[in-house]
Amino acid sequence: VESLVYLVNLGTIPLHMWMSRIDDLTKPDWCLIDLDPKDAPFEHVITLAKTMRKLCEQVEMPAYVKTTGKSGLHIMLPLGRQMTYQQCLQFAMLFARLVTDRHPGIATTQRTISKREGKVYVDAFQNRAGQLMGAPYSVRPSPGAPVSMPIEWDEVNAKLHNSNWTIVNALKRMQKRGHDPVVQVVEMKPKLMGVLERLNKLIGED
Repeated sequence: VESLVYLVNLGTIPLHMWMSRIDDLTKPDWCLIDLDPKDAPFEHVITLAKTMRKLCEQVEMPAYVKTTGKSGLHIMLPLGRQMTYQQCLQFAMLFARLVTDRHPGIATTQRTISKREGKVYVDAFQNRAGQLMGAPYSVRPSPGAPVSMPIEWDEVNAKLHNSNWTIVNALKRMQKRGHDPVVQVVEMKPKLMGVLERLNKLIGED
């Protein structure tokens, strides 16, 4: 109870979560690619997300996308708890490299903000143990109370914006959809060895 009071006193609104479960914190349920624009145009985030999806289709890796509720997009790759966090980080770095190699003018893996030159940061380092992700369906402390919303890939288009779903309309959207795509993320168990083989082949072709 005291910890809850402490959070309320701090004005805490968003929920942040690990990517692994309490019964085995060492094995994440998913790998996260965070497309973080900072000052870059959101249309560049859309372009990179679409490229990420094409890459996933090429290597037969399931991929799900959600708004962050702030400025970017999160792409979640289900792992079925078959990797450690270190392996998950290396896995994410392969995708980040492929995405940035295809869009060097708008994408970067540079962690230092001042060196990003107005490009979208393709962040693989969210996959380290102990890192927290803004939870799906969590309200964010921004004007309009936007919600981090799982979306369909056909919604990743020019009409997409993080302000599309808020505390006002999020529940209605979820009820209308009738299913929760995040359930698939935590239940799916892809054949990762085949995915890795195809990934390495793609990198070798670049």
